[in-house]
Amino acid sequence: MKEGRMLRIITLGLFVLLAPVAGMARADSIETLTQNVFTTAESLDAGLTQAGVHFTLGENYRSFYPAFRFGLGALAEVGVMFGATTADVGPENKVGIMAGADIKYQFIKQTEGVPVDMAVDLGFNTNIISGENISEVTFSTIFSRSYPLTERGYKVTPYGGLQLSVLYGSYLPKNETDYYVFGGAEWKLAQKTMLYAELKTGNHTLGGIGIRFEY
Repeated sequence: MKEGRMLRIITLGLFVLLAPVAGMARADSIETLTQNVFTTAESLDAGLTQAGVHFTLGENYRSFYPAFRFGLGALAEVGVMFGATTADVGPENKVGIMAGADIKYQFIKQTEGVPVDMAVDLGFNTNIISGENISEVTFSTIFSRSYPLTERGYKVTPYGGLQLSVLYGSYLPKNETDYYVFGGAEWKLAQKTMLYAELKTGNHTLGGIGIRFEY
């Protein structure tokens, strides 16, 4: 009963997150192809791996990409992703390929006396559209707190933070620096399955959802 109620809450939350982005007007040029963060401040234990797919709905673009994360130990974690982006440019859509990677280090770990996890994340991603590229370097500060739902390990982890984004590439007329705040949640609905929902806003607004499996 509780899990069914939680599912309805998550579904409503996804609609609230994505509705503002879906209403954005079509544009004749691309200003950014930034992606969602989709990670809490807690790093994976050494040897653990997560694999899944993410979907980002931005201002006049959509990205769909598999993602993988690996626990390195010593509170460090790396991630890689690759996929496709569809951008609305003028009268037609343009499809490009995307790839990226990031490294996260957890500075603070949630304990009985410490209320939150805290980490920093350095990322890079690039998109190639019509033979030209848009690349992005990001630096994020992430905070999160886990709330257990059952004794079997199911939990909800709200997360949020600040992000600095530097855009450059042959597709853009000049380099651009953007600033964002982001917030979302990781819902561990099974012992090895996590759902994600996130809203990121600042110079631009985007929302996204994802699912990952741990092994």
